[in-house]
Amino acid sequence: MSLDERADLFNRMVLDDAMDEYGLIRHSLTTPDRKPIPDDQLEDVRKNTEQRKRLGQKWHPHAGTPAYAMYEDANYVGNRYLLSQAWRWLATKNETARGDAEKAYTATMYPYHEGRRIDPGYWPKPYGALKGDYAVDKVYTETSLDQAYSPVIALWRYYQHLASDDEKQAIAKAVQEHGHWWIRHEYTYDYLGEVWKVFEGRIGGPSSALKIPIGMHIAYRITGDTALLDECVRIIREAVKEGALSMHRGPRGEIKELYHWAEMYDYFMRETDLQDEAEWERLIRECWRAGKSAVQEDGLCIGQGFFTDDGLLEKYEPGPADDVHHGYWKTDARHPASTAQIAGLAMLIHELGYDDDAAGVGVKLLENVTEAHTGQRYVYTSPGQMPPESREKPPQEFFHTRTVVFWLDAYWRGKLHRVL
Repeated sequence: MSLDERADLFNRMVLDDAMDEYGLIRHSLTTPDRKPIPDDQLEDVRKNTEQRKRLGQKWHPHAGTPAYAMYEDANYVGNRYLLSQAWRWLATKNETARGDAEKAYTATMYPYHEGRRIDPGYWPKPYGALKGDYAVDKVYTETSLDQAYSPVIALWRYYQHLASDDEKQAIAKAVQEHGHWWIRHEYTYDYLGEVWKVFEGRIGGPSSALKIPIGMHIAYRITGDTALLDECVRIIREAVKEGALSMHRGPRGEIKELYHWAEMYDYFMRETDLQDEAEWERLIRECWRAGKSAVQEDGLCIGQGFFTDDGLLEKYEPGPADDVHHGYWKTDARHPASTAQIAGLAMLIHELGYDDDAAGVGVKLLENVTEAHTGQRYVYTSPGQMPPESREKPPQEFFHTRTVVFWLDAYWRGKLHRVL
């Protein structure tokens, strides 16, 4: 199958299978048939959750429910699909691309409109404040830093290249309200059944330093709201002062952040008047150095690992971890979704001209992520890579929309910049 044929197949997976009757794009489905996840396929998750509760370990209050299984990252994947369709439109000027982008725009705005019923500017995880068969309690208000960044960067690209006048007004209202929501809530939010503080006395790293301020800056550009610009600049300057804008060191459970960090650095470097506030180019190059080292000899990337002092990614020795982002288990197994995300990072690096090899790396990563990988969270090559309880009975696999939408993001960005 050619990459062009794979792009068409993956696009149909998103629109024909992952998109639900309300226009949301579910992040997980059954595999290989890509249907709604039934309750009986989540029994092992519920057993693990009960065990964690008994042991006093972290657990999510909705783990083991179809709502959580299908919608936890629905906003995230819908936003990235919108971004991919913006690149597709720019690369092709195809009216089908415009139509698919409009569907993705609706999916991106849906959680905002539902969240607004609770609090203006609240952008929920999509299984909170929703309606239908998989709705969770209407007063449930879970969100995350990804919900601060993921919608606004996608809406910004749509605003720039595709939005109608009415859509531009709706986007302006949404991103402005969202920026003020964070200020009004003093940078606290509900996640994993707990109240989290973004800063907790100081700025901890690039995610907390930039995922909220980038939306504030975008809102300022669209609306002229100087209060949001001032707050954005304040946070960035505080982050620079505290050394928060530096490459991560130590353990990390989500290699996806490399791409997001580089995207945010690139925005502030090329699209704002804040290009002198930080060493954005150095930070982007450091993301690529680490991302390139995530690529393994079989052409796929590990999805988590230890960031060494020299900026490379070191594979984990598999073992337990009390962190939901690791799935409570650290592993050196390959991760198709992260592979697609590093492909996207490679296309950005090629666009910036920072590495002559980046385009070739990106193409190879796209070639290596196939239809078979869309139904695998991790690619295990030995039982020792799995949690002990999964070695005799492998975990239930699901279709992962995240792999597909980030593959499309990298593919269409590559098309736009004539890599493919």
